[in-house]
Amino acid sequence: MPSFISDSDIARNHLRLDRFTIVLLGTIIVMLISIETLFRERFDRTSSVQQHEDAERQSLLHFRDAGTGKDPHIVIVGNSLMLHGIDVPFLEANLDSRFVPVTYFVLGTNYNDWYFGLKRLFAEGMRPDYVLLGLSPNQLATSEIRGDMSARYLVQQSDLLDIVRQSHMNATVASEFILAHYSEYYSTREIARGYVMSKLLPTVGELFHTRYASYRDPAIEEPVLRQLASTRLEALNQLCRANGAHFLFVVPPSYQEGGATILHAGKERGITVLLPVNDNEFDGSDYEEDGIHMNEKGARIFTERLTRDLNKELAKQNSAGS
Repeated sequence: MPSFISDSDIARNHLRLDRFTIVLLGTIIVMLISIETLFRERFDRTSSVQQHEDAERQSLLHFRDAGTGKDPHIVIVGNSLMLHGIDVPFLEANLDSRFVPVTYFVLGTNYNDWYFGLKRLFAEGMRPDYVLLGLSPNQLATSEIRGDMSARYLVQQSDLLDIVRQSHMNATVASEFILAHYSEYYSTREIARGYVMSKLLPTVGELFHTRYASYRDPAIEEPVLRQLASTRLEALNQLCRANGAHFLFVVPPSYQEGGATILHAGKERGITVLLPVNDNEFDGSDYEEDGIHMNEKGARIFTERLTRDLNKELAKQNSAGS
């Protein structure tokens, strides 16, 4: 015998479906808000690296000394090559006492991270007399950006689409990058996942680190590097000058060649490029086991020469400006 479903039964089913959908969506929203709140409260507190980077960044925003001539600050920025390569206490003790060096190192960063990172810092009020950026040849030349972490901590909202275009992101990567700017959870999910994996499966984490450390970027052809270095050094110089700061660039030691090319590009543009250590001057005894970052011995040599070159350059600029 055929059964018939009345209009009232259909209406009740739709109502139940609508209620289920609403409850499901509500539950998802509550979960997402809870996760976001948890990450915002916990991540900066539990990650020692993030705590250090955030403290350095916050200190920069108090500098308003551009053009005052009083206790001029030198903001020294870069990535792990600068973090491991500079003996900060030695630099502070031996730099011309009229100048105050302040560091801000963010791991895994390249040119685009720092161009837009400096742009955001200036927009938020940072005004030092000098900015010294340190990147290797490949890091200066690449169009890659750190990704989600930079979207959250280095890039301002108005520059998100510019980075998407310059980095040639596809639609999926671009949407994730933009979302990371607004979400603490989304921007730090890879780090959190890696932390959990290292605790649960430490051998896997060690294997990944070993493989990552053994990777070497391919060399960049000299004409390509010269053109990119010229264009990007000029862009950084104009950004700093527009905000009252003198721009300096330093090439930290690495396995990559091209320091002399960057130095030449800087001279052509009238931009100060420091090359304290020549290509291939350091050997294995100056690096850590990964062959990328300087050990204590290499860092001392690099810092001594960097301090010497900085003192000469600052004296020259101070004399020219007086």
